[in-house]
Amino acid sequence: MLDITIHNAFLISKKYLETTNPKKFEHSLRVAQIGQIFATKWGVSKKDAIITGLLHDIGKSLNKREMLELCAKNKINMFDFELFENITALHGKAGALLFEQEFNKNDLERFNAISTAISSHVAGSENMSDLGKIIFIADNVEPDKRNDIFKNIEAGKFKDLNECIREIIELKVKKSNKSERELNPMLLCTLEAIDEEER
Repeated sequence: MLDITIHNAFLISKKYLETTNPKKFEHSLRVAQIGQIFATKWGVSKKDAIITGLLHDIGKSLNKREMLELCAKNKINMFDFELFENITALHGKAGALLFEQEFNKNDLERFNAISTAISSHVAGSENMSDLGKIIFIADNVEPDKRNDIFKNIEAGKFKDLNECIREIIELKVKKSNKSERELNPMLLCTLEAIDEEER
């Protein structure tokens, strides 16, 4: 079992993604870089943001059947959308399980925080930590996503992490309506949760 370090996270990201999904490996490097920027901006551990960014998509190394089997074997709660509409939406939960297989639990609180952030980066969750929020945002605003949200964050147009998340989810809702593709319902639960947080 590996210690949770940036070097080891890079090696594990490379192990899972470099040959199976090289585009996701490059994407993970960008998410780690942007996560570091956001962590500095919003007072979260830069090291943990880099580590989580590097590892957030290791579940994408698995095919749909493997994702489903891994989550079922570990009795992970799966939603109808993940089972019947878009099995690849399980890649966050599967990635968290892969992380847990590779790294030791010497610092259990940190271990759990990173695992949860990996698991929830796909559509958020009802109780997201600031680390989880940063990875969710970085994943959705890195340059390959071709939206202006990162530029707007840099320009100071959003006062906090929740505003960024709201903007991202609203953009996803618009795209879903335009393409007539079903939206991951967890995104709306995440939106409700951040609205509730601000009341």
